[in-house]
Amino acid sequence: MTGSSTRHSILQHLVILATLAATLLLLSAPAQASVWKDRRAIKDRAKTQLGASYRYGGDAPSSFDCSGLTSWTFHHHGADLPHSSADQFKLAHRSGYKRIWKRKNLHRGDLVFFKTTSARVGHVGIFMGRGKFISVTSSSGVRVDSVHDPYYWGSRWVGATRVPALRRS
Repeated sequence: MTGSSTRHSILQHLVILATLAATLLLLSAPAQASVWKDRRAIKDRAKTQLGASYRYGGDAPSSFDCSGLTSWTFHHHGADLPHSSADQFKLAHRSGYKRIWKRKNLHRGDLVFFKTTSARVGHVGIFMGRGKFISVTSSSGVRVDSVHDPYYWGSRWVGATRVPALRRS
């Protein structure tokens, strides 16, 4: 085979591979768009509770604790989460769930966890994008904070969990 025919053959293979890759992207685009729509809906549902009060064990719009807010929010979207931040953290060991360790890898709708007690995990919230998460604190009720907050949350970061109801891809 001559050099020019080898180059021609390689080019043909590259064109075929590029065509296959483009086809796969087009086929997955609707599913990907649906995932982002679901993630936005999770964020929007949680935001409807901004300002709601804190109550230990609370899991309804009248008042929440941190895991009550996440359970309430995700239940509306077909994912039943346990009412415990520690148990929600452990979900990443189940099939379909995904552990996220680095904050730069977070996606909107991920559960984010912090060490606020002597236990490994004492607090959970929902990542909203752009470095922000929504959660419930005993001092402020439902509010938005930064996962990078240098005064409190940033140093207490533990990790995150991606829920499979939001992981169709």
